[in-house]
Amino acid sequence: MTSYIDNYAASSGGLIEIESMIITENSLAVFYAFITSFSDSMNSSWNEEQVYGRPDPIGTFQNTTRKISLAFDVPSANLLEAKAKLTMINRVKQFMYPAYSSNTANNTSTNALSLAKSPLVRIKFANLIQNQDPDALSDGLLGWIGSFSATPVIDMGMFNESIGGQGMLYPKVYNVSLDFTPQHEFDLGYKMKGTTAEPIDSKFTKFPYDGGK
Repeated sequence: MTSYIDNYAASSGGLIEIESMIITENSLAVFYAFITSFSDSMNSSWNEEQVYGRPDPIGTFQNTTRKISLAFDVPSANLLEAKAKLTMINRVKQFMYPAYSSNTANNTSTNALSLAKSPLVRIKFANLIQNQDPDALSDGLLGWIGSFSATPVIDMGMFNESIGGQGMLYPKVYNVSLDFTPQHEFDLGYKMKGTTAEPIDSKFTKFPYDGGK
């Protein structure tokens, strides 16, 4: 059951879902958050060649890459909710680790040379971070988290309890930020049709924020 804080955050568009692509149990982290920052940058890479006698370089296009940065506050109304929020933060931190192949000789994990699956995730945030496929809008945008930070707002205080004589602290508010590199699942760009260009894939006409049918 969500609190009034969570309901308000969700109704304001601050519902963020992060799903791991390599595990099946506890694979989803959901935040009812208050967005503090969002950026979605496209960077175009060119090889530049300086030619003698020409003022401008000759450019050869390489690629266009995309980076998304998102920051949000995660408040809790009570101790129970603060525990749940901390669980969600724990999950995202766990999502950033890969899966390894098992060592059949001693049934222990092997080193990084036996990497089985990279820690890919899907992130969904309204129409600003989503799968652009109209038939898979709820799936989230595929990619990886380059950095994830969850910083307690100390001035807002903490809930505390004692478990087995040990004090446990649960921040009332977290400042969370993450950097995300998308991996698009359809072709981006245009194809030539005679002397005109048209989208390679019809999904590109909704890219990057619309996504609707």
